[in-house]
Amino acid sequence: MFMKISVIISTYNNPAWLEKVMWGYECQTHNNFEFIIADDGSGQPTRDLIEQFRQRGILEIKHVWHPDNGFQKSAILNKAVAAATTEYLLFSDGDCIPRKDFVETHVRNARPGHFL
Repeated sequence: MFMKISVIISTYNNPAWLEKVMWGYECQTHNNFEFIIADDGSGQPTRDLIEQFRQRGILEIKHVWHPDNGFQKSAILNKAVAAATTEYLLFSDGDCIPRKDFVETHVRNARPGHFL
């Protein structure tokens, strides 16, 4: 099954870890995905990092952000879901580095009406 999916990564003010995560998604064996960063109010260093990765042109990046108003992870994830353009959503965190076949494994095992 060769399908496009949406990878949604939550983050908050941790660009050092987000960078490692983004490297991991740049190296995926299945690269037909949009990469949505659900940002719970991070500052300029995170924005700068995302712009650096956009310039590289490997990931199709959407940055969904709202102002820092305390822990609002669920709200920003909802906004990221609304920004997704695919029917299959893969969620992870901004400090979880994926193995190279992470997306491929999801695509290979995806079944309508099931969760992985």
